[in-house]
Amino acid sequence: MIVSVTAPPFWHQAPFTRLLFPLVLGIVICYYVLHGIITNVHIHAAMYIAVGISIAGLLGYTQLSSFKKYHYRFIQGIFLQIIFTCLGIAIMQNTLEARITETTLLAARKNGTVYIMRITEPLQRKNKTYKTAAIIESIGTVKHEIKTNIKIIVHLALDSSNTKIPALTAGCYIATTIRPSVVPDTHNPGGFHYKEWLFRNEITHQLYLAKGSWTLLPSKKRKQYLQVLQQKISYQLQQNITGKQEKAVAAALLIGYKQDIDSDLMKAYSNTGVIHVIAISGLHLGLIYGLLVGAFGWMPNSTIKKWAAPPIMLLVLWVFALLTGAGPSIVRAAVMFSFIIIASVVKQNSSIVNALAASAFFLLLLHPFYLWDIGFQLSYAAVLSIVLYQKNIFDRLYFKYKWMQACWQLNAVTLSAQILTLPLVVYHFHQFPNYFLLSNFIVVPLSSIILYGCLLILPFGSLAYIGKFLSVCTSWLIASMNWIIQKMNALPYATTSNLHINTAQVILFFIIIASTTLLIQTQKNKWCFIGLTALLFGCSIQSYTYTRAAGQTTLTVWFVPKTTNITIRYGLQKETILPLNMRAFTIGHTRFIRVDQMMQLKPSLQRFSNVDILLVSNLPKSPIPLLAKHFKGALYVFDSSIPLWKMEAWKKEAEDLHLRHHFVSQQGAFVHQSSNGKEN
Repeated sequence: MIVSVTAPPFWHQAPFTRLLFPLVLGIVICYYVLHGIITNVHIHAAMYIAVGISIAGLLGYTQLSSFKKYHYRFIQGIFLQIIFTCLGIAIMQNTLEARITETTLLAARKNGTVYIMRITEPLQRKNKTYKTAAIIESIGTVKHEIKTNIKIIVHLALDSSNTKIPALTAGCYIATTIRPSVVPDTHNPGGFHYKEWLFRNEITHQLYLAKGSWTLLPSKKRKQYLQVLQQKISYQLQQNITGKQEKAVAAALLIGYKQDIDSDLMKAYSNTGVIHVIAISGLHLGLIYGLLVGAFGWMPNSTIKKWAAPPIMLLVLWVFALLTGAGPSIVRAAVMFSFIIIASVVKQNSSIVNALAASAFFLLLLHPFYLWDIGFQLSYAAVLSIVLYQKNIFDRLYFKYKWMQACWQLNAVTLSAQILTLPLVVYHFHQFPNYFLLSNFIVVPLSSIILYGCLLILPFGSLAYIGKFLSVCTSWLIASMNWIIQKMNALPYATTSNLHINTAQVILFFIIIASTTLLIQTQKNKWCFIGLTALLFGCSIQSYTYTRAAGQTTLTVWFVPKTTNITIRYGLQKETILPLNMRAFTIGHTRFIRVDQMMQLKPSLQRFSNVDILLVSNLPKSPIPLLAKHFKGALYVFDSSIPLWKMEAWKKEAEDLHLRHHFVSQQGAFVHQSSNGKEN
């Protein structure tokens, strides 16, 4: 008699997944639903009640008999889910409260307040400023001082006569009386949301310092050992690697410094699907981890190896993470691999999925905004995808020769990594690299050799013959890799662009992937039904979006500094620049008037009435008092051609006159949509 044993659900082998899900749910609920709608007091009160009831329920559950515990075992899971959901709400609420407290604290400061801040990053030269990050450690006057820990972005005016700027390095302290301002919302439709990205990285304010508005405090410099070590590594690479772009790529590979890489080369890496090679991430730490596993694999099994290997591996991984600057992406990867190593020590056949879930749980407890970080999402999706699918893909084909098996294994890793990262790549970047398989097949092993070569240059680069050999070989390999990437990027159909899906479609995409996987594994028709249903909903959403866009006319006032850029799009046609001679027009039932340098203001105003939206460009003096007499109830949209100093004065005028207004330079692009066709 054959007895079939049903395999336990995956969450029994990976229990941390059952804790991770409610934590993520709580973070999302707090950020999108509770924040800004319900007061902090009510949120905390509701959490205390929910947690109290859940704990009481768990205590009551422990008093049940064994039979009833088994019968009502789902109750224990429900109470635990509620507790960890409340935990997610609590940590996100505390994070949001910290940002609000920072804004309130800085807004309450009066003129003359001294801000003492520590530079935390090397200066990056821009067109007219040096950009860096800093932490405000002290705010106050001689009589009263407040200790703080507020992260800000600092822009220092580019002035070659200022001798203090070259002396500014990470760890230096500066003082100023200029109050930091809130980072303006200057995003464009479909573009990168810079303010939101900064907010999720604990930065809400920025500071522009002109010449003479700040003072270097030499007596308060803090030694930045990591930065000093990075500078030594960078110097060693500069001395041994030949070629400007080769040096830049080497610095990106080893210490994560990408500012010197040419923008066209960076775009080529992105378009061919190998940007992860020059962005310090889990790939680099994975190469170090693989090297360590291979090194210890040659050693005979012994008690010394069992207990010595894990701490040595952890030490090497974290030292490498610190050498690269300990950026968020590399720290996340280090935490991920640390949990995998620790799990292998605690339990011989531990679940990698459980270790991944545990590391994600730990990171989100410390920084809940990691949930929205693209690197966090792609790293965990790629590793999880490789764990789940790589072996099955590799087993589909068998090659007689070992070198062919090795090539196929590399392709299997690349293919498996794309399965769960594909929806995220399309969602965030709106494109897909068509030659990703070929590019990764060539570049990943090549970059691995280059990384090991750069690591060998550090101790041996100063030696006469060995250093010269390593320098020549590594430089040639980097140049070859750059050449291959640029040639592949020049191939026709290198990328599929203009791919747009929303959050709901991403979720449906993952449901389709999961259903297809389970259908192949179990051969049960219900998974086919679920997958097809998700596909139907996804196609329906896309059809609705397409049909809705086809019937709309969209006017957009874009944020382009010191420039007027107004476009109009009819349905699915391409956007066109709004003609300069179009002064008054109607889109649907909305009436527009354009006020700019070309317009004779007073004579023109007599011809127009009942205007809904005024599009105002830069003028020698403020048109607001005159316009307000004729268009009291209209919406005033001021484009980004207006200088910031003039915009502040105009904004105060508009607020004093109680006019509805939208300043593109502060609030981002203005978009108006109408479903009633073209303008008249």
